[in-house]
Amino acid sequence: MPGVDLNYFIRQANKLTEKIEERKQQLAEETVEATSGEGRVKVVATCTQEVRSIKIDKSAIDPNDPSMLEDLITAAVNAALASSRQHMQRELAKISGGIKIPGIT
Repeated sequence: MPGVDLNYFIRQANKLTEKIEERKQQLAEETVEATSGEGRVKVVATCTQEVRSIKIDKSAIDPNDPSMLEDLITAAVNAALASSRQHMQRELAKISGGIKIPGIT
């Protein structure tokens, strides 16, 4: 096609990829927090799906009902990971203009 500079588009795509990768590295250090059981279990996770910490209030520990604590931990971890995914998607959408790029965003 006359007038179309494919090299320009390739350079732009490379710049976009670099920006996204740079932001992903920054997001690996950012954290989100989620709680369950009225705050008795708190989970902190990075935006790259790594759980950093789990805090459990003593009031959540009932030796006669371990399944309740298991459920609270599971709920808090799932909420933290969902929040981290959403945060990462929002941040990468800012760079890509909302365009889903397979393998990148």
